[in-house]
Amino acid sequence: MAYKFNIETVADISQLDDLYRKNLKAAEEESEIYQRNELVTKVELLKALRSSEESQARNAPTASSKARNIKRTTTMATSIDLEPTESPASPSETVISDKLKRVKSGPGQRSASVGSQMARSTMDGISVKIEEGADGLNRGTNAEKAGQLVVGAEVMFKHNKKQNGQQEGEGIQCVIKHTSGDGQKKRITYDVQDIDEDQVERKTYKTTAAYLIPIPLAGAPTPTFGIGKQVLARYPDTTTFYRAEVMSIQKDTYRLKFEGEEDDKEMEVDRRLVLDIGGK
Repeated sequence: MAYKFNIETVADISQLDDLYRKNLKAAEEESEIYQRNELVTKVELLKALRSSEESQARNAPTASSKARNIKRTTTMATSIDLEPTESPASPSETVISDKLKRVKSGPGQRSASVGSQMARSTMDGISVKIEEGADGLNRGTNAEKAGQLVVGAEVMFKHNKKQNGQQEGEGIQCVIKHTSGDGQKKRITYDVQDIDEDQVERKTYKTTAAYLIPIPLAGAPTPTFGIGKQVLARYPDTTTFYRAEVMSIQKDTYRLKFEGEEDDKEMEVDRRLVLDIGGK
């Protein structure tokens, strides 16, 4: 039996070696391209995740914003009874209701438990808190002399930070329910009622003009504040006034940045609910 042997020439071996090297180079290039594409994909995925986290952080409400969103709903003076009415709620129910409806995050809380610094009395079946003293501002006394502080007028009732420094905001929106005193032999005092209709029993406070800032009537002329001016403004959908900065002026509103809010958050507030901070 005869055997045949394939005899490879040097040229054949050289050709096979050349093909092997080309195939190896192509495989390496393909692997490098795959690795580059995989890296690009991972980088784009990381960018997308980072962008999503930043977007969520921008849209998330701040602590102060969340606190204010628990706040008290508003009502206009036209919806308020101008005569005191007796509330059916007991004092204990009122305290519980206040804590549930009016508490805010942080130390500043408006509740019925501040009685250690405010003497309680009753008048016409309404719970009354007595506040005396003055904070050195004369806007309230000027308004008193001008005849603006009359029964039915809307006012901002300023917190007495010296007596109770843990109140939320700078003051609350109230309506004057009763006045007493002639301003000569006896100084004039005012019974002002919180307009928060979420309360089972609306609180009434006895105070003096020093703690009151009149709120312009709807449709009445309002003061003009320039951009950058520090003001007192009622936070939207609440009855509480906070410090704010005027960012822009609209026809019927101011665009404001409230103290404690995130840098890019601005809110529109009716011009008549933006008041002069005084001395700023």
